[in-house]
Amino acid sequence: MKKTHEQELSVLERYEEKTGWRENAQWRRDNRRWLRYSGFIAVAVLHQLEMRNIRQKDLAEKMGCSPQYISKILKGSENLTLETISRLEDCLDLDLVKSALTYVNGYKRIDPPLRYVAEPAPLEYGESRSSIPSKQKGVDPV
Repeated sequence: MKKTHEQELSVLERYEEKTGWRENAQWRRDNRRWLRYSGFIAVAVLHQLEMRNIRQKDLAEKMGCSPQYISKILKGSENLTLETISRLEDCLDLDLVKSALTYVNGYKRIDPPLRYVAEPAPLEYGESRSSIPSKQKGVDPV
């Protein structure tokens, strides 16, 4: 019985199709961080192309690259350079970097209120300048 099992395995091995799925899965796992950004950029660019009724060929001409390269970008698996991202932003009037960081990592950009160096710290509700201890009065370190 052992021989027939081995024979069956040898027949199966002869007809086995090599797909490389393990290598592809490992590559995606190793590159998952930048692939998320690339995918987001692809979706954002596709959305803008649809909204503005621009063809991929027209975008390629504006960027000075081939339509095939635009197709690769829109698949979401192209490792984009800062130069390419910048050209996409200029051609489509987008801010892809800030948008991608916000979307992919959940960053919330909150700009602090501007204060001049000599401006005192804001008071809490019900607090007066006289109730602040003397060493806290005056100029806030920036």
